[in-house]
Amino acid sequence: MNDLKWMTAAAFLVSTALPGAAIAAGTPQSTDPIRLAVFNIPDADFISNVLGQVLTKAGYAVEYVKTDYSAHFTALEFGDIDASPAAWSSVKEQIDKALASGSVEKVGEVGVVVKEGLWYPSYVGALCPGLPDWKALLEPACVKALSTPETEGKINFLGVPADIIGPVETAQALQFDIKITPPGSLGTMIATMQGNIQKKTPVIGYGFSPHWLYGGAEGSFIALPAFEQACYDDPAWGPNPNATRDCAPPEGSVFKLVNTDFAAKEPYAIDILKKMTLGTEEVADAIKLQEVDGKSAEDVAAAWLSSNEAVWTAWVK
Repeated sequence: MNDLKWMTAAAFLVSTALPGAAIAAGTPQSTDPIRLAVFNIPDADFISNVLGQVLTKAGYAVEYVKTDYSAHFTALEFGDIDASPAAWSSVKEQIDKALASGSVEKVGEVGVVVKEGLWYPSYVGALCPGLPDWKALLEPACVKALSTPETEGKINFLGVPADIIGPVETAQALQFDIKITPPGSLGTMIATMQGNIQKKTPVIGYGFSPHWLYGGAEGSFIALPAFEQACYDDPAWGPNPNATRDCAPPEGSVFKLVNTDFAAKEPYAIDILKKMTLGTEEVADAIKLQEVDGKSAEDVAAAWLSSNEAVWTAWVK
């Protein structure tokens, strides 16, 4: 899901091997566990757990390394994590840097279509009729309409966790007059947005899809200037000549990344990872099962494997 970075010394192992009968096909080359990152991010953790449980059934041991999202790009470079099956293409700078290191390679896409950006609940459109055009948020009438007593005449902007870089920077680059309320975690951010929606509080913030809330009928993405690489590289590009990121983030998909040494050591695991695919709606459903129904990523992945045996058994053959 977003631009992030953390040293792997802060990571810790949260699981070892998952139960499951091995299926004869390729051959693991080592008894060393395959280390997959988990982040407490429902979409990524579901994808990692699906891969991990399939690898377990193929005869591998699996360890889940808990880290924040940015850390795993550095961890992949240094070989502290072996594979990341859930890297959103929108974090282009981190992915490009990891690939440029020569220690990380891309082995395909998961099949999930992703979108992220600035987002507003449907009722906010009536408060600021120029939406979804981003220029509407520069109008004094809209700024006033989207303020609350706590924001002192500024737009009520629900911020993002510290490890998500981009949404706040974009709002600031586009010179929105905002008062930021920072959440402590992604779960808190989503719950706070839900609370705002229930009370019909004026608010804008960050949204992403696939997601049961942001990808549904509850709201819309703000139409920002279309992404070009120059938006991130050259302040002169775009509506604000003094800032980068004055545009929408790139849309795209979810990449599968691996450490190159691991890829050379375990070709069978790489073959499984290359074959693994998941649909956008499957991931959206998995997110909802975790965030709304309170299920763990491990349990949701296990249920997916149980219901899709014909799919994943084809990956291990």
